[in-house]
This record gives sequence, structure tokens and C-alpha cells, in this order.
Amino acid sequence: MGRRREGSQNNDLNIKSHSKLKSFFKYIISFTLIGTLITVPTLMYVDNFIYKISQSSINSNPIRTSNEEEIGNALNITLEDGITDLQISYNNKYYTYLKDSKIYINDLETGENINIIEEEYPICYYNLLYDKNMIMYFVEYEGRYASTLTLNTYEIDTERQAEYNSFTVYNFSKIKDMSMSPIVNMIYINVETKTQYSSNNIIYKIDLFNNMNQVKSGLIIDKMYMLQHKDKIYYEDTRYNIYSGGYYTLNLFKEDVTMIGLDEDDNLYFLTEDTKNKVYVVKDNEIINTIELSDSDIVDTYTNYKGVYLIYPTYILKVSGDDPYKRIGKLSKYVTFEAVKGDTMYLRTKDNKLISTELLKN
Repeated sequence: MGRRREGSQNNDLNIKSHSKLKSFFKYIISFTLIGTLITVPTLMYVDNFIYKISQSSINSNPIRTSNEEEIGNALNITLEDGITDLQISYNNKYYTYLKDSKIYINDLETGENINIIEEEYPICYYNLLYDKNMIMYFVEYEGRYASTLTLNTYEIDTERQAEYNSFTVYNFSKIKDMSMSPIVNMIYINVETKTQYSSNNIIYKIDLFNNMNQVKSGLIIDKMYMLQHKDKIYYEDTRYNIYSGGYYTLNLFKEDVTMIGLDEDDNLYFLTEDTKNKVYVVKDNEIINTIELSDSDIVDTYTNYKGVYLIYPTYILKVSGDDPYKRIGKLSKYVTFEAVKGDTMYLRTKDNKLISTELLKN
């Protein structure tokens, strides 16, 4: 009887210990789940909040931390739905976009609309120049078999408008790209034509004296850059062939590269297509520098004809200039990169707000 009682007591103790241990683990699991449910959204909110208040521009009231340290200013601009081709002026004064075949010009400080460029026929393409507050745009008159495209200019500060060249394009689809030099007064445009069975790209050369000629046809052209100090065009087809001028192929590289930009000294930049771990700098059709990259997770590239930038998930690298490894800004998953103008970087939030931040100094 004594042994049975002792065994029964031990069994009761084991059951109680097991029950306590089970309760303990339930407590730990519940605590962990509650902590996770509270912590993750909180961290996401804090991260988003900190990122938003750390942005800066030159035009609005400064946001300060609890110890009165100024950490920047925030634009108060919510972008409309349905806009395309958002552009920022070189002097950080205006932002423009295309909507319903009209060009909207807005004040970058207040977000208020200043003017709307509207023509009798739809505006199919525009570009805000990188060095002055002038807009160049094309109006399309669509015929049965061909479209007539007319080049116009509009000066934002003076509201002066001018009409220049008109030309006819059969089977016109769209203008894919425009590259121009205000220094030599020359424009190149890449026009897409399309039929039921095929598509083609045509590069036209236009000067502001209404002279025009066709430079290239028969390729699908992805990118195009005109040098700023001389009349010379570089373009790239879908097979990563690089052309210098009309027909000359630039055979400098042992691997596929893609053009990523042009700096103010007319240096062209090329990124290795497959590995994305190397940038070549080309001047006068010769490689003058090779930049080895430590990170290859590049999500995009950007050029403003002043500098060339690599966009990574968490930072922006200015690959042109004296220090090709200089990080000029931070990124977050809550924003997308828009532009760099002067010392200011522009970003767009997921809720479609335009924000800005000063470039990092170090």
C-alpha cells in the first residue's frame, strides 16, 4: 500500500509539473505572439514616421525633434491620380506633369497650379529642360494614315509661347524619347511607328531654325543621349549595341553594357548588364575610367545631365564626379525615387505625396 501511495504521489507530481511546464510554454508563446503583433506594426509605423519627418525642402516650416534639433522640412504636396511624366525644374521652383493631354505647371512650394498648357489637339510628349524653366512639347494632329507632329516651346516665367517645326509621321505610335542640347540648339527625338505586323523606331534631328532630317531607322532603340557641347548622338538598341552618330557601332566593351547617363563634361556612363558590378566612363569614344561596384543590387539608374546616379534599395550613389562611391541619400521601402535637382532629392511616398530631402554632405 505504501509503495502504491508513493507511486501515486510521484505520478501526481509529474502531472502537476507537466501541467505547469505546459502552462509556462503557453504563456511564452502567447507573450511572443502578442509582442510580435504589437511590435511589428509599431516598428513599421515608427519607421515610416521617422522617414517622413526626416525629409527636407527649402520652402516649409522645419520639423524638430524633442531636443529642438532641426532635422528637415517636408513638402505638403499630394499628387493627383492619373498623372504621368512628373518632372522637377532645375531651380526647385516648379513641378510639371502630363494629364489628359495637357501639361500642368505647379508651384513646388505651395503645390498650387500656376498654369495649364492646352492645345487644340492633344499634347503627346513634353520635356522640361534641365538648365532653364522652358518646356518643349509636341502636339499631335492625327490623320487617317499619318500624324502631323508640331514642336512648341513654353517659357514658364514669362509665359511666352512659340511654335516651331511640323512634320508628318506615317503609322505614328508615340514619341519614346527626346534628347537636346541648349548649348548647340539641337534636338533628337526617337519616334515609334507601329502597324499590325511590325514596329520601328526613327530618330529625327531638328534644330530651332526649322531644319530637320532623319538620322536612323530600322531598329528598336531603348536609350538615347546627345552630347551637350557638340552635335553628336549616342543610342542603344534592344540587343545592347551602342551607336555613335548615325551608324557607327561603339565596339569598346567585352560584355553587354547599357547606357545609364551623361554628366556635365559630356562623359557617358555604361553599366554592365548581367553582373551590374562595373561602370565604364567613356569620353570621345574611349574608356577613361572603370568603376568597380561592391553592391550589384541596383534597381534603377538616373541622370539629369549634371550627374549620373545608381538607385539601390536603401541608398542613392552618385557614380559621376570626383568620388564615384559617394552616397548622396537614403531610401526606404515606403518611397520611390523621383529626381535630383541641385542639392535636393525628390521622392514619392506610397500615398502619392511628393517629398524632398537635402543631399547628404558626407
